[in-house]
Amino acid sequence: MRVGIIGLGRAGRIHLDAWQTVHDARVCAIAERSGEIRRWAREAGLRAYADPLEMIAREPLDAVSICTPPVSHAPLAVACLGHNLNVLCEKPLALTRADALRMLRAAARVERHLLLATKFRHVPDVVRARELITQGEIGEPVAFEIDFSSMVDMSERWNSRRALAGGGVVIDNGCHAFDIVAFLFGTVSRVLATRLKPLQDIGVEDSATILVSASRGLVGRIDLSWSLNTGRESFVTVYGSGGTIEVGWRGSQLRQAGRPPVAIGTGYDKAGGSRIRVPPFRRLGAG
Repeated sequence: MRVGIIGLGRAGRIHLDAWQTVHDARVCAIAERSGEIRRWAREAGLRAYADPLEMIAREPLDAVSICTPPVSHAPLAVACLGHNLNVLCEKPLALTRADALRMLRAAARVERHLLLATKFRHVPDVVRARELITQGEIGEPVAFEIDFSSMVDMSERWNSRRALAGGGVVIDNGCHAFDIVAFLFGTVSRVLATRLKPLQDIGVEDSATILVSASRGLVGRIDLSWSLNTGRESFVTVYGSGGTIEVGWRGSQLRQAGRPPVAIGTGYDKAGGSRIRVPPFRRLGAG
């Protein structure tokens, strides 16, 4: 499989590393505005372009990772799909519902895959938590908590520029939180979001608390922040009628009444969660 990467910043480097671990896949080219990064890519043996449209027109690719700011996701994805390429797109998929639908329709029209880079559903501990919930190990799920909070100076980062990102911490970290809800519990039916008092002068929300209703009347709380450090060891906690599952950064465990905690994982695996899944591409890939 021949792969191109558009945008070789922080996310793009993660995609590059992940693709290099995939058997029978090869990153052939990158598109990046930075001349310094293009020089680095050429020294690493990659063909490098300043214009992503030139890359997809000239390179015989099967798939593309889009790792640019969200404002460019829709036009780039539609252009790539127009060249019959499968697309793995960083989150958020798009800034508006209309753009997201335009991307999905373009993929359907050419029968190619458009996948969102939702890494947390591939983290082994999160996968194990889903298995335990399905097996009834904590009884009936009653409530859940998801926490993506850490203190990060966003003053110089594009993620805090509304014109590029579409919003603040909700559209950024919130994408991961909502995907975890969908992965563990199914469809999200209602959302109530509250913006917290801002601590950074960045023009978008830096902290928020969100109440979410999912399937079977399950209600949970999501805490998101670039300005608060809540100190929680677990980023996902699921409370059930017969126990609790805690998915943590350094370890995860199952707690059941009257029994000692049982380890169910070793913690957040960034490399494992970011590794691109190839089989869907290979079924419909141009190659």
